[in-house]
Amino acid sequence: MENALNLLFFDWITDLQTLSNAEFERWRTNADVLEKDGHGDKVLRFADGTFFKLFRRKSLFSKTLLFPPAKRFADNAEVLRKLGIACPDIIAVYRLINPPRNAVHYHPLQGTTLRDLLNRDVSLGQIELFAKLATFITELHDKGVYFRSLHLGNIVQTPSGQLGLIDISDLRCLGKPLPNSMRKRNYQHLLRYEQDWALVSPLVRSQFKP
Repeated sequence: MENALNLLFFDWITDLQTLSNAEFERWRTNADVLEKDGHGDKVLRFADGTFFKLFRRKSLFSKTLLFPPAKRFADNAEVLRKLGIACPDIIAVYRLINPPRNAVHYHPLQGTTLRDLLNRDVSLGQIELFAKLATFITELHDKGVYFRSLHLGNIVQTPSGQLGLIDISDLRCLGKPLPNSMRKRNYQHLLRYEQDWALVSPLVRSQFKP
């Protein structure tokens, strides 16, 4: 009874469709597992090329009950698109009952992450690429976007050359330009991934000090 009431409350405070275990297993049958951990699958790629990202609720009274990361992901995608920032295209948001998960189904943003670009070819035009990155980050900040998970693995260059964001559940849209303190903190997030920046020329790195 308590579990049923909990699920009813969960339905009331969120706008998630319920996905049965049987339906999920049917979808999962021919999917590629792109990410997983000790608790199970994290990201699946279905046969049609769409992605299915699962989020685990770590405890019964976790804040993710009220603010499911899958819903945040979808809401952030809607705001980013209104701001003209490239990002995944949402199909639907779901909850699974057992095990307790919330999930987002989406069309991935086409392109290559900056991390992959650097790993494939360290001789690429880094000055031009990182000048574009600096302009993009300034655009995000001017539009009020604070992305705590800002790093080269979450920034994609699309086939048209535009930059966009992926893995966007950990993102806030303030509706006004960020103050300098938040801009500096965001650059610090970007620069803490030493393996990424080891592939960047010293000249370019010197231009990205917070």
